[in-house]
Amino acid sequence: MIDVIVEVLGGERFLAQDLGRTHRVYPAASVGRDRFAGLLTWPAINRLLDTHRLEPPRLRLSADGAAIPVSEYCQRRTYRRMPPWEAPQPHLVAQQLRDGATLVLDAIEEMHPPIGSMVNTLERHLRTCVQANAYASWTAKEGFGVHWDDHDVIVLQVSGAKRWRIYGPTRPAPLYRDVAFDDTPPEQPIDEFTLQAGDALHVPRGWWHAAAASTGQPSLHLTCGLATHTGIDMLSWLVDDLRAQDCVRADIPRLADQDTQTAWRCEMGKLLAERLNDPTVIDAYLAACDAVRGPRGGFSLPHAVHERLPDDPGLPVRLTTPRAVLRRAEQAVTLEAAGQRWTLADQAAPLLETLVSGRPTTLGGLAQAANVPIDQAAELLDQLLHSGIIAVGRT
Repeated sequence: MIDVIVEVLGGERFLAQDLGRTHRVYPAASVGRDRFAGLLTWPAINRLLDTHRLEPPRLRLSADGAAIPVSEYCQRRTYRRMPPWEAPQPHLVAQQLRDGATLVLDAIEEMHPPIGSMVNTLERHLRTCVQANAYASWTAKEGFGVHWDDHDVIVLQVSGAKRWRIYGPTRPAPLYRDVAFDDTPPEQPIDEFTLQAGDALHVPRGWWHAAAASTGQPSLHLTCGLATHTGIDMLSWLVDDLRAQDCVRADIPRLADQDTQTAWRCEMGKLLAERLNDPTVIDAYLAACDAVRGPRGGFSLPHAVHERLPDDPGLPVRLTTPRAVLRRAEQAVTLEAAGQRWTLADQAAPLLETLVSGRPTTLGGLAQAANVPIDQAAELLDQLLHSGIIAVGRT
């Protein structure tokens, strides 16, 4: 199921031709209408709503481009030892949905493992942070009106159908924090279509669009928001990386004569030009982003509390971050993940490569990959477990 997501997008073709460039529908064949059904079901949504403290805006309702006031579908609950919260009421939420509201669950990958696994796969493939929101609607009323997002999105139609209108961009590559804003959408759409269950859609950043459920059946879809990697982002990283240079950390010569200031400016420009002319600078930036990507989940009770892992070959093991960086050197291998770094003997490389790949594995499988005894593999993994980089005992 999870690898299907990358296949649906066309693998490397999506990165080379579609991402950030144009909208595209990826239709399902008639036999593939259920290919996203395992990601989210109505019973699963009900369980999430019943068992999680989903306070707005994590859960929210929207209609006609505006958020519905919390007081119209929530009731305030108070406790002796916990903060009060606005608890969604099932009958009030259902009434709003009957009247045309859209229900939104933000960052559902943090709560629902099938979507979390899918998001991890997307992150490894796209090398960027991904957040998945779930949208459920029952009527032809648009929840958000005509709007644009400040990031590319991938839409997966899980069940039902949704009508889309694509208008295109009015400002190239707009940002959330920008110097100019255009709040007037184009008058006419450039494309109109209906996504059926199993279909996928890509909409680039800054492209105006609108969506509404097809009448007669509930629509359930996931929108995966892709974090941007702009020139501003890379320059910010580059400037931060230049803190290693004494002259960059020094005060600017604000009170010096013109010649001194000119010399300083030339030195700064030379440093920046040298880095930007390095053909590996983009790869270095992306690797730095990968290496600091934080973990998603990672509780491994009771094993994490023990001094060492049990010598259980069937114990499931996984990396908690989807974008770790592995560097090979002579007689050593370095793992960078979640802002931490480990340097291990080269013999550990096959074990770490298996972990970084994201493929399901076990302690026994890792020991076999590294050609070491179970107890030696367990000892190696102990330090990663106690740093929160791996999770064990969970499939």
